[in-house]
Amino acid sequence: MNFTRLIYSGAIASVMALSSAQIAIAGTIRHDRSDWDYRNLANLFPSVGYFSARNSFNGWGCSGTLIGSSYVLTAAHCIEYNNQFLNQGTFWVGGSSYSVTAAAAHNGWFSSNRNEFSGNDIAILRLSRNVSNVTPSSLFSSFSEDLNVGTYVGYGATGNGLTGAIYSDYTKRAGQNIIGLGSRLSSYGFSDRLLISDFDDPRTAYWWDSLSQPLNLEYQLGRGDSGGGLFINGKVAGINSFISGFLDGRTDSSYRDISATTRVSLHNNWINGALWALGNFRTSSVSAPSNSAPSGSNWSNTASTSDAPLAPEFNYFDDAYQVAIVNDWGFENHVSQQVPEPATGLGLLTLAGIAILSKRRHHS
Repeated sequence: MNFTRLIYSGAIASVMALSSAQIAIAGTIRHDRSDWDYRNLANLFPSVGYFSARNSFNGWGCSGTLIGSSYVLTAAHCIEYNNQFLNQGTFWVGGSSYSVTAAAAHNGWFSSNRNEFSGNDIAILRLSRNVSNVTPSSLFSSFSEDLNVGTYVGYGATGNGLTGAIYSDYTKRAGQNIIGLGSRLSSYGFSDRLLISDFDDPRTAYWWDSLSQPLNLEYQLGRGDSGGGLFINGKVAGINSFISGFLDGRTDSSYRDISATTRVSLHNNWINGALWALGNFRTSSVSAPSNSAPSGSNWSNTASTSDAPLAPEFNYFDDAYQVAIVNDWGFENHVSQQVPEPATGLGLLTLAGIAILSKRRHHS
């Protein structure tokens, strides 16, 4: 099956090794609709912002949704590149920028060998200060997502269903689709841990197919939309994760491609536990001037700031950055930095009972 993550990376070519998948280019729109309509719809979702990050390999961009005054819901694959965690990150929302001081990712993302189909592509960012001018979004908590109208929101390039994705402009767009449970495509490896939709061509839609009903602002996810939100009835129901081109053999954000999101309703307990873990982290004050590279870093090989722009206030916290691997019980497992690849160990924690924790140690 052809599929791809939706992360935007400006320092690499348009193809990378992800099994044999092609990088998705952008979120695309109907060929017979105005782009302004999609931009205007996005304005109704102020909690969705732009997230840029870097590590010693690269710089990249994603999207994220504010779910607390200083917490952002995003995709787990957005906090790492080349299996190495970010060591700097900035989130833009409400016209202001905020440094990222810690991140929590689902243990299942790593234990599944970063398999999008596991439905654990979920992470939370902690910001350096509270966001005061944007109301956080609520989480979708019921299990009634199937065959509802959903609104995807995210940043990235654009194009249309005929051309596929063609250019990048860091503009927020939103579009709508009929959402289905992943099990509707179980023969292709999807499960109910995912929510899906297909990008319907209004000229050839199948009236008998419940998912093949092109909406007025039909939309297809793509690179830059990663980590953004899928909203149902105004609440975050999915986290934009990946797309698949198994229907036409081309993963290019054109008509017939499939959008897939991590199903939030199955992760509400994990989210609460991750918020608890992040809220109890201690943040080091180690930082460097905002316009200087941290010593010892391979900065010449990263993307330019135009590829993944960083806020002037950003702190380089090489020895202070915190990544927690959080399991389904919601307890924090391990905090680390300068960590290219996790290895597994075990530990125990007693907190209102005993929970088994999977510690992950990392070596530079």
